[in-house]
Amino acid sequence: MLQPAVENYIRLNTNGYTLQTTCRPPQTLREYALDFQRDSACSVFQSRSSDGLTRIDTYVAMAVSIQALDHIRIAYISKLLIMDLYRWSQGFNPVSGVAISSKSQSRRCSAVNALLAGAYIWYRYSYEASNAERKAIGLMRNQQDIPFDLYRYRFSRSGFNLHNAQARLYRGDTRPPAVLWQAGGFYPKMDAGRDSHDPHLGSGASNQVISTTTDPNIVARFAWHNKAYCPKRFYYIHYGDTPKAIAGFVYEVAKQGHQCIEVTGVTPGREVSFLAIPKQYIRRFRLRYFAGSQSNVVLSDWMYMNEQSVRNIRIAEDKTAWERLKKDYHSLA
Repeated sequence: MLQPAVENYIRLNTNGYTLQTTCRPPQTLREYALDFQRDSACSVFQSRSSDGLTRIDTYVAMAVSIQALDHIRIAYISKLLIMDLYRWSQGFNPVSGVAISSKSQSRRCSAVNALLAGAYIWYRYSYEASNAERKAIGLMRNQQDIPFDLYRYRFSRSGFNLHNAQARLYRGDTRPPAVLWQAGGFYPKMDAGRDSHDPHLGSGASNQVISTTTDPNIVARFAWHNKAYCPKRFYYIHYGDTPKAIAGFVYEVAKQGHQCIEVTGVTPGREVSFLAIPKQYIRRFRLRYFAGSQSNVVLSDWMYMNEQSVRNIRIAEDKTAWERLKKDYHSLA
């Protein structure tokens, strides 16, 4: 970790502590490094060596070549940059230890502080990510919970409201209880082709957070089977001699007291997200039957989520049968 004097200097003299992001730094380390190369340029008669930038330039060149997801190397290079930039800001050549002239400092100060802020953000972000990703993947494989504490720096700087869940929550999903039971609960999808856990809040299917809402009525509209949500799975259930097509499922989640992120302006009701919801926190479920359209909501009674109920409920998967039941509904309606 960084020395307290270094942290204190960054806090007082750069925006590395106060800059708000959207769960990702506003620029890559490469972009901060390229900005530094541009902004620290001076006259050809002004020596970068005598101004104490020689080794900083070496680290900047290394930073430009790092891949965006190479968190371990980013953390390493960022820390080297921070230490040399701090020594420079104190008036000393990072290599020789010789004092830098005040004129040299004044003409490079803005560029150095901008890179120092960026290097600090990426050091904290990447140091956390390189440690948290391995732990999170291990927790997922063991079907355990993933606490937000693993990514505290990322989310605490994001502007999202990180707090403890207070109320019973609900999630609409197209996966049946047996599938969730086998999977261990709700977990984010891993990046295709590699073991990667990179939680963030944005748009699209790569969010890697699990959304819930406090509104049990509104959530039913998300439990809807169509091509956008579930293009390959078609479930139906037998009640006596009358099979019914299933449009989706509503799950009740009991994670009161667990840290979550509140997402405002997205879903009616209060939407909060978790990094995972293991099956022991899924308390009950109900089926949403196909009822002609997405706006028509017909739900079963609540059933408890446990191994016995999951095993006993007669939910089958068959696209042909599902499409026939859907067609029969319209002919009988």
